[in-house]
Amino acid sequence: MSQWDEFPSWALIPKRETNVNVFLNKYPEYDGRGVKIAILDSGIDPGAKGLQVTTDGKPKIVEMIDASGAGDVDTSTVVEVAYNQITGLTGRTLQIPTTWKNPTGKYHIGVKNASDLYPKQLRERMMKETKDISWDPAHKILIAETTRKLQEFNNQNPITSQTPLQIKLQKEELEAKLEVLNSLEKKYNFTGPAFDCVVFHDGEMWRAVIDTTTKGELRKCKVLGPYSETHEYAKLTDYDQLNYCVNIYEDGNLLEIVTQSSAHGTHVASIAAAHFPDNPEKNGVAPGAQIVSICIGDSRLGSMETGSAIVRGLIKVINSKCDVINMSYGEHAHFCGGRVLELLHQTIDQEKVIMVSSAGNNGPALSTVGTPPTMPTDSIIGAGAYVSPDMMIADYSMREKIPGMGYTFTSRGPSIQGNLGVSICAPGGAITSVPNWTLRGSQLMNGTSMSSPHIAGLVCLLLSGLKKEGILYSPYSVRRALENTAFKVNSYDPFSMGHGLAQVDKSYEHLQKFSNCPATSIRFHVTTNQKLGLYLRETSKTCAPSVHIISVEPIFVGCYYMHNEEKINFEMNLKLICDASWVFLPSNLCLMYTTRSFAIRVDPSGLAVGEHFAWIKAYDYSCIEKGPLFSFPITVIKVHKLKFNDGETPVWNVPSLPLPVGKVVREFFEVPAGATVACLRLQRCDKTNNANVVVHAMQVRENASCKSLEHYKMVRVEPKEDVLVTFLVKEKLVLELTLTQWWTAIEPVELKYTLTFRGLFPDTSCVTMHAADGILRLDVQSNLSYEEINPSIVFKYHNMVLRPSDYKVKPLKERDVIPVGRQIYEIQLTYNININRSSEIRPEFPLLSELLYESEFESQLWMLFDHNKQLISAGDAYPHKYTVKVEKGEYVLKLQLRHEDFAKLEKMSDAPLLLTVKLQSNIVMDIYNKYSTALVAGKKMSPVNMSPHSIVPLYMAPLPHDKLPKGCLPGSYLVGSLTYFKDEPCKKANTLAIKYIIPELPRKNPTSSKPTAEKEKTPEEEFEEETFQLGVTWIAKMTGGKAKEIYENLLEKEHEANWPLWSARMQSLEKEIESIPSCHVEKRCGLLNELREMADHIFVEINRGAVLATLGSKIDKKDLPNYKKLELQKNCIIETIVRRGKATCELITIREKSLAKKPDSDENEDIVTAISLLTDEVNELYAEIQKWCDPFDIKASPFTERLAMFHGQNGKALKVLLKQQEEKRSCHNEKKCIELYETLGWMHVADLSKQSLPVRYPPSYVLF
Repeated sequence: MSQWDEFPSWALIPKRETNVNVFLNKYPEYDGRGVKIAILDSGIDPGAKGLQVTTDGKPKIVEMIDASGAGDVDTSTVVEVAYNQITGLTGRTLQIPTTWKNPTGKYHIGVKNASDLYPKQLRERMMKETKDISWDPAHKILIAETTRKLQEFNNQNPITSQTPLQIKLQKEELEAKLEVLNSLEKKYNFTGPAFDCVVFHDGEMWRAVIDTTTKGELRKCKVLGPYSETHEYAKLTDYDQLNYCVNIYEDGNLLEIVTQSSAHGTHVASIAAAHFPDNPEKNGVAPGAQIVSICIGDSRLGSMETGSAIVRGLIKVINSKCDVINMSYGEHAHFCGGRVLELLHQTIDQEKVIMVSSAGNNGPALSTVGTPPTMPTDSIIGAGAYVSPDMMIADYSMREKIPGMGYTFTSRGPSIQGNLGVSICAPGGAITSVPNWTLRGSQLMNGTSMSSPHIAGLVCLLLSGLKKEGILYSPYSVRRALENTAFKVNSYDPFSMGHGLAQVDKSYEHLQKFSNCPATSIRFHVTTNQKLGLYLRETSKTCAPSVHIISVEPIFVGCYYMHNEEKINFEMNLKLICDASWVFLPSNLCLMYTTRSFAIRVDPSGLAVGEHFAWIKAYDYSCIEKGPLFSFPITVIKVHKLKFNDGETPVWNVPSLPLPVGKVVREFFEVPAGATVACLRLQRCDKTNNANVVVHAMQVRENASCKSLEHYKMVRVEPKEDVLVTFLVKEKLVLELTLTQWWTAIEPVELKYTLTFRGLFPDTSCVTMHAADGILRLDVQSNLSYEEINPSIVFKYHNMVLRPSDYKVKPLKERDVIPVGRQIYEIQLTYNININRSSEIRPEFPLLSELLYESEFESQLWMLFDHNKQLISAGDAYPHKYTVKVEKGEYVLKLQLRHEDFAKLEKMSDAPLLLTVKLQSNIVMDIYNKYSTALVAGKKMSPVNMSPHSIVPLYMAPLPHDKLPKGCLPGSYLVGSLTYFKDEPCKKANTLAIKYIIPELPRKNPTSSKPTAEKEKTPEEEFEEETFQLGVTWIAKMTGGKAKEIYENLLEKEHEANWPLWSARMQSLEKEIESIPSCHVEKRCGLLNELREMADHIFVEINRGAVLATLGSKIDKKDLPNYKKLELQKNCIIETIVRRGKATCELITIREKSLAKKPDSDENEDIVTAISLLTDEVNELYAEIQKWCDPFDIKASPFTERLAMFHGQNGKALKVLLKQQEEKRSCHNEKKCIELYETLGWMHVADLSKQSLPVRYPPSYVLF
């Protein structure tokens, strides 16, 4: 062992790269002590290793909140204790321990589902483990035993026409049990338990308890106080290992349970500030810093951040007086600005908080940096990700060390605004602590999410020293120190590394030396044409020299609180420098407290093809050695312009392209006019190993995310094989084609490639066709070369527009007030949705879609509930992420928007909801080559060969109405895809959207049969008929004497038919019977017999045989003149059989109980005879119902269930109930199912159902 080197554990959390070890050796007490860092992430596990104490023994995590709202519990229901018990909202009895102190005796109660607290990864683990341990062993044995019993029964009892009823019933029961068991196996769904939550005041503070026993044994549960006061936390269960803490608001009416939405936040926090007293090599960057954990990742959205969570997090940052923010979250914004970014900047500028954020993981192409680092004030330190040779060996177990570099995936600048977005870089990977629920102590993660907390940790070290030594600083002086002292590694690239690799020791020396310089408390807002940098990308801007005006505005940190004298006295003389020979600028600028401008001239005409970058740097004449006060970035892209003759295919051919290790090759092209598709064909020149090559194609548009015109693919290039990559392009825009090996490659490769451009027009973002406009003509043009087209249109979705049924605007509570006194309001909009079949849907709010950081509102969180108030799904800014499968039924969608401007919210009170429903089967629209052919639906279009610049017209006729989805309304529309190309790769790449707007549908054709001559009714006759119908309607709704009185009055008069009246009376009697206690036997029997009499009347009046014969014939029933009447009669017969059957079953049960009470009575013989007759009758009714419908149909199922219970067929009864639950779930039926599970001895099913009952039937809607 002695000859082996020690394991490089110091590299697991890399710190040497940024000289953390050098700094701490020199300043051991400046390890983050006295500094609070807010981690805006997915939440932190307080029980994770290294996150308990700081280096000076203080609590590591001082505050924990869930800003997303996912952990909120409504505890506004107040109950009082009686006999040391209360009843929770789950219905469970909760035992209150006598040791609890509660002077008032009042308890706030709520309920929270475990699955709402579980991160997605944990939810999946718990589902699997629960199934493996608690479900599968028992269920698989049951299925096997039932299958065996059925097979044995069939062998012993072959069914014939002479088989006794009892044998048939037994067979039916076994088949039903097996069917139910198999169905339960297929539909197994772990919802997790629901926990009762109890909140009370012990005379000193609010306390909370979560009944994790799910049995009401609160003495076994840990009592917690608000985390910020007690630093207490607990574990949900030993199985999940999920640690949680609580906060209590609104005088006990709101409980916040804080967990984690993913493992990400714990890992991030550990990089920034973990402390391992017994193993300091595992320490984070700033082990002495204290942490404020702010969960902005909403577990309802799979840990996605929301605007409201970020804003609530910033309020906590301000109130907790945090010094540093790390936010390893972000998205790609379409444009610069928005309410969230505005509030971020205000927090930084006015509260002097230093914020670090991840640049993103969308490289290697340029202009892929994410938001927030691209914010319009450039206030955030954007972090790029660097991987060092030591990390390669220790963290990634690579075979060889290669030079350090930026990770392939790290996002690159410049942003559309021209600024780099990446300020500096730091190690972007680590092996460190993760939450206990992952069942592992540590884990390797990489990304700019890991480099950001590293830099945030460096800032903590700097502030720890600056505070201790009383050195003046500001967010901008710290940023300048980090940037001006960053180290430019051998592989330095400004787009991915900004100013270079951070060096904390040199940054601290810089801050010490220059703290008294006048620019310490000033930031410089430097713009050109309101942009933060100069980005010349398109050919029109780089073909000739251009002049640009640069504006410089000095702004004091917290300028609203500055003395005016300081502003008056401010003056700086600046030296302007740029090393690029193609940038011409003045050498001096005298700056006072106002905006000054100067002109520069950029001449890119002589530059080579490729990317070119330069800084304009401004130095203070009085302190040149301090380094630049500001650096203004200039990026120029020079492109290849392909030369080709008319009719030729534009091609770029590269016969040899070396790809050294870590090298990113970029080529830029002006996409030829008329091109819509690019085809890249890759081959290996060397014939040795395979190569993993990243192909990243990018075009940039104003006010559009970098994702909008991007194609990213990792391809495996093998010797002697071609790889074809096809992607969409926009004509005349510059295309960046990036090729590189993945960063872990240790051997160079050599490729050759060809890039071909092809195109068919029109190339519109969406073709819209209104059915009422008739036939649509669309001209397809080939602008470049010969093409073969085979157009097709396929519709896959039906879009409906819904308006809110209700809305409420109200001020939010204490967590949502921005200091000082800026009240945030919310508007909640409610939408009612009816789904007529099992579907895949996607809710969307077009006014707000795809906007998060750039939105004018804080959030657009929506939640979808079923009719039982169970949360089905949730979504936010990016609708394409939130597709959900739903069953047939009624749903409620609630949307929340937030803002501090009440009037802006009021304007959104009628915001439309766009509901996209996936069609059951795709609808293909036929395409024709002639108008006349389209008009008569003649021969469809065949593939066509097109010559360059030729035009082929396409004709599309409106769809036949029978092809349209059922229930579609005028104004709704179909959405699908339109393709032109015949060859599959181009077809997939160039897919256009098409909308088909549905008009008012045609009315049903009048019947072809001759109308029967009807005598015209007099007003008196019409009055009598309307009176009769009105009476029938009200009888069905009423019970008791009044209903009977109306019934008898109507019965005295003559009517065309009385069966509607008798049917209504049956409904009234059924309701009345349900309201009478079962102990009132005589009264129930009288009403049951009266109900059966009503059924007899109906059976006499309606000719059942005639109705059945007519509706059962093969003719088109809708053409029958009395079709509607026959359908009404059929439904009446079914309802009558069902009601009479149920009533008869109950009469049998009553008589059987009477028989059991008096076994020696003289009347028993009559009772036995009556039971026998009634049993025969009920069996006859069951045979009759089978003629009219499936006995398991929702119409007949109440009788089928009752009869099955009567015959002791628990399995069949269960089958019926589950069928009813599929149609429309109810808590009542669910409880009946649980009783049957227990009766059958299926305890594992009963336990799971009982456990999930409060989850699927909650008392109220989930809070936002």
